[in-house]
Amino acid sequence: MLIHTCCAPCALPIIEYLLNQKQNKDIVLYFYNPNIYPKQECIKRLEQVKKISEIYNLKLIIDEYEHDKWLEYLKKSLLHSLESYPENDKRCLSCFAFRLDKTVEFAKENDFKEFATTLSINRFKDTKFINNYGFKIAKQNNLKYITFDLDPFQAYQKEQELIKKHNLYSQKYCGCEFSMK
Repeated sequence: MLIHTCCAPCALPIIEYLLNQKQNKDIVLYFYNPNIYPKQECIKRLEQVKKISEIYNLKLIIDEYEHDKWLEYLKKSLLHSLESYPENDKRCLSCFAFRLDKTVEFAKENDFKEFATTLSINRFKDTKFINNYGFKIAKQNNLKYITFDLDPFQAYQKEQELIKKHNLYSQKYCGCEFSMK
């Protein structure tokens, strides 16, 4: 299973869930987050994902940092200036779609049959959109989209517990320059 991983904190409850379900042998973390700004922040988050991949002995695939490509996609996808959209509005939905599309592209090119995203249980995100979009593009690409039977609030509590346990960095904003405030 290819799991698009936005950051270490969000991945932790999913990894623990899968391990408790005895589904750990085929988990591959996929780090593709061109939305994260500045690049130093992306590197900082990636280092934490590397740390958890080592802790849990999971394979990690790191894709390119394509912030300019991500910005161009959003500008072409949206009618108004990017900074004019509030959090969890159309800018964020386009960002989720961009990253999930890339995840599916990678999954197909590398013979994965199923994929998931750590965004799917985030209590701060539009998980209904994320999961509906995941199911839609999975069907279009003959893949299986996986969701997790996790309560977002309980997952967040577990995340906080595991951040402390593993001494991980936890970011204070979603990732892009528009979410920094």
